[in-house]
Amino acid sequence: MSDHLLLRQWSAASLLLLLAMAACSTGPQEADSSTGSTRSASDPATPSTEASQGVGDRSLGCDVTASAHGPHGTHVQHAVSSGEKERSYALYVPASYDGSATPLVVDLHGYLSGGQIQAQMSDLGTLADSAGFIVATPQGNGDMPYWNATPESSLPDDVQFVSDVIHEVSSAACIDPARVYVDGFSNGAFMASLIACRLSDQVAAVAAVSGLLYPADCAPSRPVPILAFHGTADEFVSAGGGPNAALDTLTWNADSRAAFAHLPFDDVTVAQREWSHQQGCDSTPDRQRTSPEIELIEYSGCDAGSTVQLYLVDGGGHTWPGSSLSEASESLLGRTTNELDASATIWEFFREHPMPR
Repeated sequence: MSDHLLLRQWSAASLLLLLAMAACSTGPQEADSSTGSTRSASDPATPSTEASQGVGDRSLGCDVTASAHGPHGTHVQHAVSSGEKERSYALYVPASYDGSATPLVVDLHGYLSGGQIQAQMSDLGTLADSAGFIVATPQGNGDMPYWNATPESSLPDDVQFVSDVIHEVSSAACIDPARVYVDGFSNGAFMASLIACRLSDQVAAVAAVSGLLYPADCAPSRPVPILAFHGTADEFVSAGGGPNAALDTLTWNADSRAAFAHLPFDDVTVAQREWSHQQGCDSTPDRQRTSPEIELIEYSGCDAGSTVQLYLVDGGGHTWPGSSLSEASESLLGRTTNELDASATIWEFFREHPMPR
């Protein structure tokens, strides 16, 4: 029986197990999880934010041999200590990497799915091979992986964790500090939205798939270009801001419920407008139909050449446009459009929006 038919027979909770199995059997290969160092953010060996992520031409990892971070062309698990907790991320270095200053994309998974499934969902590793960037795929908190995107003070500081991952990768590989980017799906998109507010000195641009938010107390130090995608028939994170009835079909624990308790779940066009106001964009967006089922809403004229873009997918579900793994889960997550390749669009957007030097 095909994966597609199997997916149609499982509940929403069972889907996550099946996707994990699919990621192990058909997704990106992962090297032994013992690979990589464990280092505290306060360890003297860890570079400071200014040292590793100042907007210069190269990171400290440019002085490290190209093979020091493990084999190229495969996802290698690394451990890192963040906030006195042991955390992990997978690092994908393309085979073409030659030790010169290279862009970094941090790819954040959705609730419950974890980094390995996200690597297969976005398939950024394949794109990295041809475009020449490095991908870090962090793992969220706990056995029911989630991101603390509100954030709740009682839960782990995931802004610090993402920052620590950026620092760690920048110490091991030659990263261009002006070309560090973050994307995320669903709960990972909520987290990417918070990253745009809190790490604007480190992250050049962000992309949010099925989960753009305008977080409370958002005060980035510079305009951060924002790209978003959202399906109009998303039942998990409604494009109209709620209700999100399908969330009740998922499995929760006390920590994950706390992480979601105070999320605003605004209409995605309202979140986009709030970002445009924050960045001084023109008050009226440009709207164009890029394909029969996709509308691009774009705020231009923003401060420092920034932009805030949203692709609305008519009838699209809680999915990653253009992803074969998303498409296989249609019976539970809704329809995936193939009129747009979200991963390719994200990379093109990132490529066009480096940090001002």
